[in-house]
Amino acid sequence: MRIAVIEHAGSGDYAEYIFSLIDGKAKQNDYQIKTWSNSVPVSQQRIADDAVVYIYIESTSTLLLNWLYKVKIPSILKKIRAGVVVDLNGITSDKIKIPQFVAAAPFLFNKNLKKLDGIEKFAFKNLEHSLQSAESVLLYSEKRQNDLSHAAMKKLHAIPFTAPAVFKTFEWHEKIMIKAQHADNKEYFVSVIDDTDVDSFILLLQAFSKFKKWQQSSMQLLVLPKFESLDAAIKARHKTYKYREDVRLTEGIEEKQVADIIASAYAFIHITTANAHLLILSVAMQCSLPVISFEDDDVKEYVANAGLYCKEKDAGSLGNILIQLYKDENLHAQLKEAAKMQSANLSRAACENKLWQLLESADNT
Repeated sequence: MRIAVIEHAGSGDYAEYIFSLIDGKAKQNDYQIKTWSNSVPVSQQRIADDAVVYIYIESTSTLLLNWLYKVKIPSILKKIRAGVVVDLNGITSDKIKIPQFVAAAPFLFNKNLKKLDGIEKFAFKNLEHSLQSAESVLLYSEKRQNDLSHAAMKKLHAIPFTAPAVFKTFEWHEKIMIKAQHADNKEYFVSVIDDTDVDSFILLLQAFSKFKKWQQSSMQLLVLPKFESLDAAIKARHKTYKYREDVRLTEGIEEKQVADIIASAYAFIHITTANAHLLILSVAMQCSLPVISFEDDDVKEYVANAGLYCKEKDAGSLGNILIQLYKDENLHAQLKEAAKMQSANLSRAACENKLWQLLESADNT
């Protein structure tokens, strides 16, 4: 089976996640994994019969995107004799004659079109056409199925965000060394924020301040960047924060260390001013962590009974929830157990297998 995967450099979390599932399963099945090169003739690229070929596009211009999907991409697919194509940008083309899969990323449900970039607007504009012409539509949420065209219902397949195997639940004795390395042997909340999201960071600090004023405990807060490193504006805010000695900005560490830090936390604080970080929520579930979050339908689907939710999106309400969880050990234990149970619904192996089977059943080679 030859699988072509089309991705844009800025196509977002869900695109990268589906990419990782295909990549992981392809490696398990000893598939050749290649990146298409426009500068090398197809005869010299030596594509195996069982291969995944990644095709990257960089343009966000409507004019160029139209040309790419009507001319360039269909031409490449013919040259490599692909049997099925997965478009991680949520776009199909009438000029592509093989089965087309599309990933319906969270931005396709965004009602504020002003916040979409070029390729997202292009995908949104062509959404109904893509739903009609796609072989299958991949969704991060079962509940979101009702938000799409009913004509496409039979094509919709939920492939939720799931955590890599490196993330796991720790027993108390496994947490001791991690706490010593990263939190001076103290308990801590953990949170992951967008690298430049100053507003979320300020709200997080305000909520933690309320907690610290209520309980002058040794509890700490560890903040990790979603991608690489936290913005200078965030670090500047941290330097002037009253309880800065108890708030640690943790950057530049490998995935295994990130996994250890999250697994050893007391609870996960999910806070964002934009779309929910659903991948990191699946990580929290796999680590059996209680989650504290503002109310959000996507968050509730992923966290279910393992979360405490604030109705009001303000620091005071968030701080009250931190206090509530810290005061009630039985509640904390119940949420941990609920997270452990919820993680069974978010199996990466199951999602890899489901997606691969869909591709195999549609293969046109």
